[in-house]
Amino acid sequence: MKIINPFYHLAIIGFILFVSCSETDDDDNNTFYDDWTVVGSGSSSNVTKNVLTEFVGSTKCPYCPAKDSLLLSYFDSGHENFVGSSITDDWFLINYHTYSPSRGDPMYEFHRGISEMGEDDYCFVRFEEGDWYNIGGVPTTYTNGNYSNVDPEMAVGPMAESTPLQMSLEGTKIDGMDITVQVSINSSRDMSASDSLYLFIAATMDNVDYEGYNGEKQHQDVFLGWVNAGLSGELLSLGNEEVVKSYAWEMPESWPQNNYETTWWQVEWDASNLAIVAFIQNIYTKEIVQVAGEY
Repeated sequence: MKIINPFYHLAIIGFILFVSCSETDDDDNNTFYDDWTVVGSGSSSNVTKNVLTEFVGSTKCPYCPAKDSLLLSYFDSGHENFVGSSITDDWFLINYHTYSPSRGDPMYEFHRGISEMGEDDYCFVRFEEGDWYNIGGVPTTYTNGNYSNVDPEMAVGPMAESTPLQMSLEGTKIDGMDITVQVSINSSRDMSASDSLYLFIAATMDNVDYEGYNGEKQHQDVFLGWVNAGLSGELLSLGNEEVVKSYAWEMPESWPQNNYETTWWQVEWDASNLAIVAFIQNIYTKEIVQVAGEY
């Protein structure tokens, strides 16, 4: 008679349980939340703010390369200006290309609206005549919603502030040209009666090669478009709870070509450099309440 070691049965049972648990975990990670879904209770205390710097410029701007280079030097661990990973780990950048001081930047032209008033143009809505900022020229930088100079201390002040909101992009997946964004927000306060908070989710790209009028050859943190619908963001209603929502976005294969201009063959990019930056902003005070990123 063949004698079977009892530990063999235990090993088989353990393996089955491990596989079952792994499949369950995978299923949980692959859940797509079509709408805001409560998944937990709210936190009991405030947390430290992360920081977003919005750089507004153009390849038609002769002063932009120097300011952009200076800002990026704070993030470069090999540069003498590096401010340290304790700051840069929680500091995020978006570089918006605009039609100031003149048209012709392909990274703006892709987004050019057709409305005479500009309501369908993200640059018009966010920086010119819209609800958020009103710039007088480029380069211009805003840090957590406030105009800021480019200096090594620009992120320190905002990081000393606290916020009732925690935000995470855990579960976000960047797979080639396709991105599934999962946004989790946890609030220590009930703000469901407020109409002030708006969520923006930006797709960005590093290492975009294009030499335009101002001679800048490579561009980082380039704004590609909003992942969530609406140029003015998505109104949030946040209780003292944790909520989650998923979004799907696909990198346009033709970027930065559009229906008006198809000669930007000089622009070179790689989808492996895609990233996501999400932030919550108060429409009245312009304060950016929290930021998260996924690279």
